[in-house]
Amino acid sequence: MVLPGDATAAAVAADPGTWLLGARPTAAARRLVRAAGGTAVVVGAFEVPRARARALAGQLRRRGLLTFAEPNRLSRLAQAPRAVPDDPYDARSRWRDASIDPVLQPPPVTAASPLLALIDAKADLGHPEFQGGNARALKGRSVRVSHGTQTLGVAAAPANGIGIVGTYPGAKAVNVPLPPNLISCASSARGIRRAVASRALVINMSYGSSTFCQAEYQALQLATHEGLTLVAAGGNERGQGNPYEFPASLPHVLTVGALTPRDEAAFFSNTSAALDLVAPGVGLFAPTPVKLDNEDGGRDGYELVAGTSFSAPIVAGAAVWLRTVRPELTVDQAGQVLRLSAIDITDKGYDTETGYGKLSLARSLVAKPPLADPLEPNEDLPFVTGAAFGTPARAIWTGGAPRRLDALLDVFEDPGDVYRVRVPARSRVAITTRPDFGNVDLDLYSTAARHVGQRAHRLDRSRYDGRRADRVRYVNRGRTRTLLVRAYVRAGRTLDARYTLTVKR
Repeated sequence: MVLPGDATAAAVAADPGTWLLGARPTAAARRLVRAAGGTAVVVGAFEVPRARARALAGQLRRRGLLTFAEPNRLSRLAQAPRAVPDDPYDARSRWRDASIDPVLQPPPVTAASPLLALIDAKADLGHPEFQGGNARALKGRSVRVSHGTQTLGVAAAPANGIGIVGTYPGAKAVNVPLPPNLISCASSARGIRRAVASRALVINMSYGSSTFCQAEYQALQLATHEGLTLVAAGGNERGQGNPYEFPASLPHVLTVGALTPRDEAAFFSNTSAALDLVAPGVGLFAPTPVKLDNEDGGRDGYELVAGTSFSAPIVAGAAVWLRTVRPELTVDQAGQVLRLSAIDITDKGYDTETGYGKLSLARSLVAKPPLADPLEPNEDLPFVTGAAFGTPARAIWTGGAPRRLDALLDVFEDPGDVYRVRVPARSRVAITTRPDFGNVDLDLYSTAARHVGQRAHRLDRSRYDGRRADRVRYVNRGRTRTLLVRAYVRAGRTLDARYTLTVKR
């Protein structure tokens, strides 16, 4: 909870005119927000005039409706230093071959094909590169920078004899326009909402900020709930503090780093335990609006570009291709297949410079999928209670026979799983987690808790180390009661875990 005037708010680069408030999605909350001049960003999140934010937060809090308050933080497009060869017109880059086996035949693009949404600066669809393709743009904004045109081309440029061929040639793609430079959290969340409304199956986000934003997080969780694969640029600030980037570092987002033609992590590409995989990000030719083609001395409508901004749409294009060919994969399985089929290129196993390795579409198309993770997204209580999305998740147990389910955890991609449990009157419940690998702990909360970690509303806890089973219990001496159980991974020798959860009397 951060409101205008709080000391911590001054440290965040934010929109000076607006603030973000979260509220339970009720008619009463919407009336109060409208009266204060606010507008909805995504379900349960509202952008309000900064001068009215504190008073409105007080009104919502007194009615038990307030869920969060935060600055409307700003992001920048993830642009990176350019690595232009001495003769950029002769040194035609073969970046696509590094991740997309040249022998792979792209699936035909039809009206029923999955849609890729690129949330970015406005793209120039009048560029010759997109002739004969299947790209469009949503209304809003004007073409003022090259970034949106370039990422769209890298992902979906058709094989039309002009310029370059994108990752998935001629894929159905939609440019969701954002402000050309500074991108507020509200703009990002609205862009995600528009992408979901466009019925996209994959979203690419080649922008980021080092500041977390709850509204953006909530929008992405809603997109995950709708079954969308989320891809984001990992950032180009390795030499400027190497911060965690958002939205890239959020749960259920494929975080992509940049690779050089020599299969080395680019010098600018951020490193962290949130990184999932890498793709080419140095020396890519990309379409550029002719009027903005000022970098290489000629106005041919193409420039050599570098940055995780361009690695991300390569992965996003591959994700659309994968989900076209393998529609049976769940959203979490598709992401896991892309990660785990990557080609290990540095030290054996996962590392923070290249993640699981270099994207390999060919391997992902045949890789065995891991266990499907049930009931995602469920990292925090509001995503399960209905406070965020309006409808509570179904209870996994309501009494009777024991319930057993298998699930996965990951410190960055899926740090916790929250489940609703209904305990019948005058009965008891015991909930156990037994990990196959990793360190899984358990918390039990009453429904008075608003977020994980609220000790006042925690009813029981179990935190055994290693593969020892954890168990929490509750004895209900009154009427039927709903409880919230959270299984979560504690970082140790591994950052992920697989476990079996059992609920019984």
